[in-house]
Amino acid sequence: MNNNKMTLGEFLKECYAKKGWFMISVFVMIVLAVAYLVVTPPKYTKKAQVMVRDNNALSGLMGQMGGLAEIGGLMGIGGSSNVYNELHAMQSPWLLLTVVRQMNLDMSYVVKGIRNKDLYGEDLPVTVKFSNLTDEDDVSMKLDLKKNGELKIYKLKKNKDKFDDELTGRVGQTLKSSIGDIEINATPYLNKMEDDEMTITVRRTEPMALVDRISKANLTIAVENRDATIIDIKYKDVSKQRATDVINAVVAEYRKESSEDQDAQTAVSERYVAERLASLENELKGLDNRVADYKSKTLIPDIEVMAKAYADGAKDISQAHMELKSKIYLVEAIRDYLRDESKKDELLPALLITEKDGGLGDQVEAYNTIQLQRQKIIASSSKESPLVKDFDRQLSAMHDAVLASAENAIKQLKMQLKGVVEKENEGKQLLASAPKKYIAGLGDERDWKVLNEVYVFLLQKREEAQMSKALKNDVRLLTPPLGEKKQTSPKKGSILICAFLLGLFIPASVIAIKEKVKG
Repeated sequence: MNNNKMTLGEFLKECYAKKGWFMISVFVMIVLAVAYLVVTPPKYTKKAQVMVRDNNALSGLMGQMGGLAEIGGLMGIGGSSNVYNELHAMQSPWLLLTVVRQMNLDMSYVVKGIRNKDLYGEDLPVTVKFSNLTDEDDVSMKLDLKKNGELKIYKLKKNKDKFDDELTGRVGQTLKSSIGDIEINATPYLNKMEDDEMTITVRRTEPMALVDRISKANLTIAVENRDATIIDIKYKDVSKQRATDVINAVVAEYRKESSEDQDAQTAVSERYVAERLASLENELKGLDNRVADYKSKTLIPDIEVMAKAYADGAKDISQAHMELKSKIYLVEAIRDYLRDESKKDELLPALLITEKDGGLGDQVEAYNTIQLQRQKIIASSSKESPLVKDFDRQLSAMHDAVLASAENAIKQLKMQLKGVVEKENEGKQLLASAPKKYIAGLGDERDWKVLNEVYVFLLQKREEAQMSKALKNDVRLLTPPLGEKKQTSPKKGSILICAFLLGLFIPASVIAIKEKVKG
């Protein structure tokens, strides 16, 4: 045992002897905490709830398709909208960038003081617009503004470059500067300025950098229950009004983009379905003629009469054969679309995907989401953009995954078909005494039924596409942006308690270290 080791009682006695240290330390920490609370602008949180409403009427169409509706189970298809997909779409960088540009959130107006004041809404007397800026530019300046409209601009800065310009003028003018034209316009609140003159620090932040900051520090979008379609949206800001406006803008832009995206996907599906229907019509016409000719020559009103010669259960086997061939036809059509290089940059025909829980439907939805974002970025920049290149890499990997899922489904279906054919062959041996022309006729009629079922399926898909234009996924605002009157941060109580504890900890640590050094 180390006799030099300080006991707890001795430590407490030493702390009491140095109580002056503790009082001073606690006092200093409390003062610093109060100073921090005084200079730090309070932030407030607004919260809204939205419900993503699925177009369930569309899925009801598939209930009439029987066997074809089961394709989704084999392929791992998810037909219903995943609320998590909508959640990610609502906070996508592209959507937030659009909101930033619509609301001019990249522009900030701050009045320096003991506590800086962020001007927004009714507090903002003027707006500033910089010309000839790129999305990568950061710009700042000082603006002396008088209530009568006179102004002075100085301390201009663009990225890392500083300029000595001193410009004077009036509100409503466009002033020439070293960083380009600067346009200052009055708001309806210019005459409501509390002071006759104020100095405003105007800053323009790189939009994408601001989007990143918003998504990490200000905006929170979450879903409490995976099985529910209710999404919570929270926004934290020094301005209560701006927090409310941002939430409303996010919901409005999501609703708009969701509608546009669904229209784009519907158009792709409609075009593809029309092409398949035209092809099937030609095939059916040929089979129609052959089946009709066969029946007239053999004087048999319905070839299924001959199928009754099969053993017990042969009818079910024939039905299974027909359904499996229908499934294979449809899935191969989807696979061929994926293999077509000319459609590499197009949306996938999501309406051909039947509903069932699984993975391929989600893959198709995710693929189309990225493809739409890529198209939007290309429209505003070019295919050589680094962001577009990143999307290209994602799409390539996702395309391969979807194709692999389709190939796997086809493989499974063909294995099932092989088993059914083997059972059919066993039954056909029972018809060895029947004329061969009868048996040949059964194949033609079955092929006709296969194509006809696919044809009807595609017709329903065309109707589904038409209905989707009127019955879209929508966002219903359940609870408008609300918030508590008290500030979210900084938390006064927590900060003061931490300051008090830190004030005790510092001298206690000093005493402990000194005694250890002595030992």
